[in-house]
Amino acid sequence: MQKYKMPVKIGAETMMYFSRMGRHALVLSLMVAFVLAPGIGVGGVLAHEDEEHEKKALGGAGTREGLAQSLFRNKRDHEINWHEWGDEPFQRAVTEDKLILLDLTAVWCHWCHVMDETSYSDPEIIAMLNRDFVAIRIDTDRRPDLQARYLSGGWPSTDILVPSGEMVFGATYLRPEQLKSTLRQYQQLYKDHKPEILKRAKAMQEEMKAAWVSHDATKGAIDPAILTRAVSMIKGNFDKENGGFGAAPKFFEPDSLTFAFLMHHRTRDEELKDIALTTLRKQLGIFDPVWGGFYRYAVDAAWTTPHYEKMLDTQAMAIRNYLDAYQLTGERRYRAAVEGIMRYVDRFLSNPGRGGFFASQDADVGSHDPHANFVDGEEYYLLGEKERLAIGIPHVDLTVLTHWNGLMAESYLKVYQVLGDKRARDFALKTLDMLYVTRYREGAGIAHYFAHGKPQQAGLLVDQVAFARALLEAYVVTADRSYLQKAERIVADMHTLLEDKTAGGFFDMAFDPDAKGMLLRPEKPTIENARASILLSELYYFTDNKMYKQSAERTLQYLLGSRSPYPPALGALAVDRHLNYPLHIVIVGEKKEPTTQSLWNESLRVYAPGKTVMLLDPSKDKLAIGEVSFPKLAKPAAYVCTDLLCSKPIEKPGQLRENLEQFLRATS
Repeated sequence: MQKYKMPVKIGAETMMYFSRMGRHALVLSLMVAFVLAPGIGVGGVLAHEDEEHEKKALGGAGTREGLAQSLFRNKRDHEINWHEWGDEPFQRAVTEDKLILLDLTAVWCHWCHVMDETSYSDPEIIAMLNRDFVAIRIDTDRRPDLQARYLSGGWPSTDILVPSGEMVFGATYLRPEQLKSTLRQYQQLYKDHKPEILKRAKAMQEEMKAAWVSHDATKGAIDPAILTRAVSMIKGNFDKENGGFGAAPKFFEPDSLTFAFLMHHRTRDEELKDIALTTLRKQLGIFDPVWGGFYRYAVDAAWTTPHYEKMLDTQAMAIRNYLDAYQLTGERRYRAAVEGIMRYVDRFLSNPGRGGFFASQDADVGSHDPHANFVDGEEYYLLGEKERLAIGIPHVDLTVLTHWNGLMAESYLKVYQVLGDKRARDFALKTLDMLYVTRYREGAGIAHYFAHGKPQQAGLLVDQVAFARALLEAYVVTADRSYLQKAERIVADMHTLLEDKTAGGFFDMAFDPDAKGMLLRPEKPTIENARASILLSELYYFTDNKMYKQSAERTLQYLLGSRSPYPPALGALAVDRHLNYPLHIVIVGEKKEPTTQSLWNESLRVYAPGKTVMLLDPSKDKLAIGEVSFPKLAKPAAYVCTDLLCSKPIEKPGQLRENLEQFLRATS
């Protein structure tokens, strides 16, 4: 069985001057070293509540690699005087004139566990950090803003900062002797060059603040050819033998599959269908056959060797891809995958009483308890149900993260639409209602998580986009306009707090002149800007408010004109949503009428990627969408519409699918 290799040092550079990284990324650096841990520093950006939940140690990727091969556990990292990110540790660092050791970690991260039980359990390092440094530990799932600015190649990240928070060193996993040497080296460098270092740090602060002042930027062309290029890239990167894209390691790429299904439906390109379905079949190689749910990724190209942690966002996006496959083919295996994911999430990652989805589950057993026997995922996940339960259950991170809950709530609502699972619908709505009440404050946006008795990290772009999109899906399945209104409130706050009014696009967080360290640096993440554009386009289609269309256009122009790369499939989905008016299915009838319900349910179920569904109840809704008006007939009816015309009224639910196909053929 394949074992993971130890991290190796791949580069070091001495820099006694400022450098620009990307458009705004300023890094004060004496030396920046990057150490990559296999399976941690690669892959997409990860962004991960229970009010009383307090994190303990951190964990798991599925092997004993890096840990002592004995029953004795030398886990002493809790003896370090760790601080949370905030004013207190920075004030202490300034007052005591000490450098800061910043540990960026994640609950599910195996090499974070290894560093806890090795480097951070070394008595000399514990004494050195408590005596000579101010140690800060952050969970990057809770702090995506800090992850975006301080992550040094992967998890864990080991950074050294000056007292004001600017970074002078960054690495990933460091063995005890490496960490000791690094701490001594930078302590001496700071002592020898302090005036110069602090002068540069001050200049860097001013330059980062100035970077928030918006200037005109190149506007990219919103060109339909972007769709063609994305199709070519998907075909060119497809692994015909193993499914997925590129070589090992293999990560899930849900946006690529969503785009492939969309373009196949539109163009009947059978190669795209084969790419999507082959990938989904091969990915089942890292599906847990006992408890269900997908592991985080495959170490090998053939999807046979998993990294065993399970992430909420992975499950959420997989549900959507497998629903598409089931609708397209009718094959039971794709539906079984959806149902298997939901069984896992319901059992391990859900709070049935209060609502909400938990963030992740570790790969290993015992990684959070220094007194427990450690059982790695490679052994554990080969076992059956009884054997697993006899050993114990891998740690679940009970943090309820808003953006991932938005993703999963939206996926549960899609399950209801396709499979008719009312329990999934009700739990998704319960979750959205709970989070909106407890975390949203008008003018501040929705918060990222809840801790210490109050919402934390309000107004992050990633949360506004994902949660507002889930609220739109709630509107689709309930016809309750309050969900649409809530989405519009969040988007209004997003514009006020985060929009770059001149250059276009959205910052990941609002400007705070009192922020510490690299939080002064503006970031406009391409992934979240692409998703924001999709959200804004959809709001336009639901409301006919041209402000949303114009905002989507500005955001896309920023994205396509930026020098920062964006995922081709996601960018193409954003361009497509903006340029191509979606298929509208509009049901007009009293909501309580059985025929209305049947037409509505069939409209939700019918396979038409990218479609929108709206129910207009004559007793309370205006029977119009923009300039298109619908008659009030004696019987409920459905209409299939493009941006130019609508079909004749369809009064029988059984005729909807056939009429839709005829209408599309006639208008293509």
